[in-house]
Amino acid sequence: MFQRIFLLFHFVLTGTFLFAQTNYVPGPNSSEYPGIPKGKVSKFTLESKTYPGTTRAYYLYVPAQYNGQSAALMVFQDGHAYVNNEGEYKVPVVFDNLIAQGKMPVTIGLFVNPGHGMDKDSISNPFRASNRSVEYDEVSGLYGEMIINELIPALKKEFNISDDPDMHAIAGLSSGAICAFSAAWFHNEYFHKVMSHFGSFTDIRGGHNYPSMIRKEPKKNIKMYMQDGTADLDNQFGNWWLANLQMEAALKFRNYEYTFDKGDGGHNGKHAGSILPQSLEWLWSDQVTTGIPSGVFSFPEKFEGKHVFYDGHTVHFKEMELSTQKLTPSSIALTNAQKEQMVIIKEGQVEVDLNGKKQNVGPGSVVFVLAGDKISIRSPKGDGVIYQMVYKSRKDPVKTENDVSPSFVKDFSTIEFVKHDRGGIRNYFRTSTPMCPYYEMHMTNLNGGIKSHEPHTHKAAEIVLMVEGNTEMEIGNETVVAKPGDIYFLESNVPHAIKNVGDTQARYFAYQWD
Repeated sequence: MFQRIFLLFHFVLTGTFLFAQTNYVPGPNSSEYPGIPKGKVSKFTLESKTYPGTTRAYYLYVPAQYNGQSAALMVFQDGHAYVNNEGEYKVPVVFDNLIAQGKMPVTIGLFVNPGHGMDKDSISNPFRASNRSVEYDEVSGLYGEMIINELIPALKKEFNISDDPDMHAIAGLSSGAICAFSAAWFHNEYFHKVMSHFGSFTDIRGGHNYPSMIRKEPKKNIKMYMQDGTADLDNQFGNWWLANLQMEAALKFRNYEYTFDKGDGGHNGKHAGSILPQSLEWLWSDQVTTGIPSGVFSFPEKFEGKHVFYDGHTVHFKEMELSTQKLTPSSIALTNAQKEQMVIIKEGQVEVDLNGKKQNVGPGSVVFVLAGDKISIRSPKGDGVIYQMVYKSRKDPVKTENDVSPSFVKDFSTIEFVKHDRGGIRNYFRTSTPMCPYYEMHMTNLNGGIKSHEPHTHKAAEIVLMVEGNTEMEIGNETVVAKPGDIYFLESNVPHAIKNVGDTQARYFAYQWD
């Protein structure tokens, strides 16, 4: 009877505890997409001289974008866990997505399993490898020597790996995480970046000493990402959560560049895997050129004259500015000799003078203007409000007149509405301009409570401009919301999906370019 009560009590406690933990789910940046270039993964074996009598499998990921240029390098301990596209991390898929998005440099991935005795060609569970603790938990530079002196030279025979330590990262989980930190600590001339997932900074083989070493020894050039959960291990070697908090405190005390994603999970990769894309983006942020970020830009509650949503560059545009402007009865010249522009009428009646031809149009109408073409605009009643996007491409403009569109006006009242089961669509144009070889715009009516589509990607960047209704948008691994007047900007190759969160139809412009 006592045993039955104990088991029931244990079940209730365990079930409640597990239920209380966050259900970590990988986001869209951990999924494969048809248009994203895919890297190649190959498997090899190393019989180590650093650890005589041991052998280990390792995997090599080479991104599709690698063409002989100087590439970054990222090393993963317990490589089998990270390289598995059916596992918790799916690193090759995440690398494919982030490299295509420009969120991390072209990076070669080296995934190394722990060593085991040479009496076996392979083992069923690499986490149980006989040499794992010796290699990973020791507070020394020996494992780093194996990577630097044995594996890296072999890679460099075939690949152009950067010599810049800022382009070298090393990562691991559990004991593999403290191993990664040891490699950077004792070989800081080679590794400047560390990624630690629920790291074993406990007294297995002296790792609990690292916080005091960080505090007392000269500061090293290490940028460190950390992740752990409050339900991590607590055993004879120490408390993992508290050990990671001690590491954080030491890094903070010595002014290291670090971030710590804190969760409520246990000693597993569920939390770490779900946020891996954001983690990698942070770790490599100093090695990529950032432009206008994906996200939502809110329409101002009050403004006078002109309000700029953003002004910067993108993958396609050397310069791009998107703004809103209030019009008056007086004519405003918008002619730009160097840049193309798109004007969208938000409110009121507007008179457009395009190359000497005047036309009155209302909300939902669109004007495209080639660089150098003459345009002026006014609102006879003073109630006009416009959006204006002005841009200059990175590439030289196409000059073949037969292949590109002239300037034009699209009057909303003349655009046919085509109804379908999810709402409906108005197709404005699909064309080519000197600065945009591909340019497409439509307006969607989306029924209440549904998604337009599941997350997908395309090389073209895109703007979604809300006209009516309330929506939310999955962008990468984030979800943002927008109201009428707000603007979503979607960078090239970023997974995205819009949902109408209201009960009635939402309406929005969507236009993209490549």
